[in-house]
Amino acid sequence: MDGTEAIGCCGACCGTCREFNKTCKGCKPGYLDGSRDLRRAKCRMKKCCLTKGHITCGDCAAYDRCETLQASIGHPGYKYSKYKQALAYIRARGRAAFLKAAEYWTSAYGKYPHQDFERNCTAR
Repeated sequence: MDGTEAIGCCGACCGTCREFNKTCKGCKPGYLDGSRDLRRAKCRMKKCCLTKGHITCGDCAAYDRCETLQASIGHPGYKYSKYKQALAYIRARGRAAFLKAAEYWTSAYGKYPHQDFERNCTAR
């Protein structure tokens, strides 16, 4: 893949998270090559996304009406709003732009270079 294995199905940028490869394997390594059993995964978003062959939930045609996705990103809490924002950014600008924006993040989410986009996504 082209760095997209570092993007979580939920929109988290696993590659910039401090725990990635320490205590967390991310949501794709092992599942993509079959060395981990996807049927045993606990995350419903991951199961749905990877079973359909998507990189992120933002790639799915059912994005706006997916109960699994909407239940997850609809949770109260800062990180869920950031994951929702990330998926919206990926849908609007693409995965390459997302990875470029995430280059200097120090956690699984951060700020985007397009401040007008960030304000609009947060309001949604």
